[in-house]
Amino acid sequence: MRRLWITDVHANLPAFEAVLADAGEVNETVFLGDIVGYGPNPSTCVDLLNQLGARAILGNHDAAILAIRGRAARRANPVDWDEWTFDRLSESQLSYLATLATELTVDFRGIKAKAMHHPPGAPYLHPSMPDPVLAKHLQAVPCPVVICGHSHRRIDRTVDGLRYVCIPPVGQPRNSDPRAGYAVECDGNLEFRFVTYDVERYVADLCKIGLSEEFCQRWAGFVRTGYDTEWSREYRP
Repeated sequence: MRRLWITDVHANLPAFEAVLADAGEVNETVFLGDIVGYGPNPSTCVDLLNQLGARAILGNHDAAILAIRGRAARRANPVDWDEWTFDRLSESQLSYLATLATELTVDFRGIKAKAMHHPPGAPYLHPSMPDPVLAKHLQAVPCPVVICGHSHRRIDRTVDGLRYVCIPPVGQPRNSDPRAGYAVECDGNLEFRFVTYDVERYVADLCKIGLSEEFCQRWAGFVRTGYDTEWSREYRP
């Protein structure tokens, strides 16, 4: 059994394509949320995820787009990236997002693991969190293995008998490594992987969005370096 674990694509098509090419053939793909949000290729990324037939989870950014669908008509001139994303998705693509689960149960080395975007109520989790702090945030998930995305960090920790795995992000690295991350599980053994992709192709698409120049420059620097002063902050007790 060869399983691909991916998360947090964030509408970054070049990174998504690079991960799929690097991973090769798999028996199953599990996606842990945030196919869209803060990226220039939402429509194509949603279609690609759908075509993969992945077992997929709804992320917080995906949910934010669906919330716009429920309360507002489309705008001719979107004022932020969520509205811009919403405007680029067809009704069928939005309907696909609405079918995504909030969590999955996955057989992991003979153990029933919970796969979800993020433990409920927890902040962004970090590799450097002390065991008691991490355990506190995981106590709401009564399962021996929890596999998540959302925190944009590579984490594999066992605390009080509970194994917590955070798959590194495909489309928005935050740890000063701009490569796209993912994991391959083979017969229960999990291997984290990282692959370079065409960042400048992403930046070119980013600059076509029409949001502020300051914002686009900041985000171009973010994807080129894997670092942003706001989103790359490390854990502080």
